Amino acid sequence: MGNNKWGFNIIFYKMTPSESEKLKEELEKERDIITSELESFATINPVVKGDYKSKFPVTNQSDTSDEKAHNVEEFEKERGVEQSLELRLKEINEALHKINSGIYGVCNRCKSPIEEKRLQAIPVAKLCVSCAMGKY
Repeated sequence: MGNNKWGFNIIFYKMTPSESEKLKEELEKERDIITSELESFATINPVVKGDYKSKFPVTNQSDTSDEKAHNVEEFEKERGVEQSLELRLKEINEALHKINSGIYGVCNRCKSPIEEKRLQAIPVAKLCVSCAMGKY
């Protein structure tokens, strides 16, 4: 139990141990798939934790202007995919941390419980429906 911003007691969403373990396994599996995908076209940024750097395609002096332009276009596409995958990976890691810390299902903004149906639909949800819709 805890308090929300109005001082009322709230009951955090509690999963059964088997539900918690199943969710952790699903999130860890997705994390592994995303990590593998990222590593297929990017390298880990040693300076920024959780960041990857897309590899720019190797070009030759003999490449035509069209080939060079195509390489730049492909690189830009990969950067967009990289950023999306990094964001999802961050969300998954945050959800796993919350599960392990016993605070999974608590809204980051208002500290109220996140609705169970929302968590079932979006396991990495950080906000309750009200906060996500901007009501608070």
